[in-house]
Amino acid sequence: MELTGTFEITSWQESVEKELANGTKLSRANVRQSYTGSLSGESELTYQLCYDTSGNADFVGFEEMLLTIVFTFLEVIVLQHNGCFNNGIATSKFTVVESSHDKTLIGYEGFFRSKENGQADYQIKGPL
Repeated sequence: MELTGTFEITSWQESVEKELANGTKLSRANVRQSYTGSLSGESELTYQLCYDTSGNADFVGFEEMLLTIVFTFLEVIVLQHNGCFNNGIATSKFTVVESSHDKTLIGYEGFFRSKENGQADYQIKGPL
């Protein structure tokens, strides 16, 4: 099974947790997103970000999604993210680490790449 579509950031609240002597900083962002496509619904996630002096960042986080999958059933899915923000583009690889209904989704992997207006295209694939 392959799930594809778009999500849009609806809220981004970021705070600097620590500024390091070399000009880098550690931040936390609480984010809300809206999903369309194979997944339909909302999510909340928290990112931990490490910014370099040029404004690029590496990030990790967990995302809790409340979704309808392909118009069939309600599902809560948790994603574990590992990504980066470079030159204005965010990308992340992620893994489904929990699923409330369909446990076969655990272990599925995905990817997103940001585009304009706080949106990104996502793709999630199951084991081959």
